[in-house]
Amino acid sequence: MKYILALSLLVTGCASYEITESGRALRTEDQYFSIVDKNTDRTTKYSGLYNLLEMQAVVLNSEVLDAQVDQLTRFYLWDEPKIQDEKIKRDARLNKETELFLSFYTPNVKNDDLQKDTTLWKIFLDVDGRRYQGKVTRIKSPLAELVSLYPTHNRFFTPYALTFPVAMKSIEGKEMKVTVTGPVGSGTLNYNKK
Repeated sequence: MKYILALSLLVTGCASYEITESGRALRTEDQYFSIVDKNTDRTTKYSGLYNLLEMQAVVLNSEVLDAQVDQLTRFYLWDEPKIQDEKIKRDARLNKETELFLSFYTPNVKNDDLQKDTTLWKIFLDVDGRRYQGKVTRIKSPLAELVSLYPTHNRFFTPYALTFPVAMKSIEGKEMKVTVTGPVGSGTLNYNKK
């Protein structure tokens, strides 16, 4: 009996998922953070000792969005109909466009205006020999929720959603390069680099 109890404690201690009250298996928070980290790239640009810009972005592919459903289910205790509804929305996003979460910092607040029509910044996605210009939206979600989804984001950075007019499903797994460029500086983020 002692061996069975010890074995069951060992197996439960090493579980690689969490079970909701409805019996759904969710990725652990550590697994979620690992998936986000794997799909994140960062860059910092300097002029001498001065920081011109710093940015990090998570590509919201199938793996990340699927893991986000688990993460949000854990936080908000979603029931099965809500989970299914979120998965339908996720699939629609993947079939329509490519999206990234961008955490952006530049020391001059006047230059932190990526979402404005009058911005001097240009944002491009290069994939499969084609270039797509991005649309930028400033995210207004609470900081606590953003940090729970994107653990390297913090209060000094501005959260943006970058969207590009190409279906993520059609380019998923391919080498991608995202460039943010303007008079202040230029930075490049690389994904699925071989």
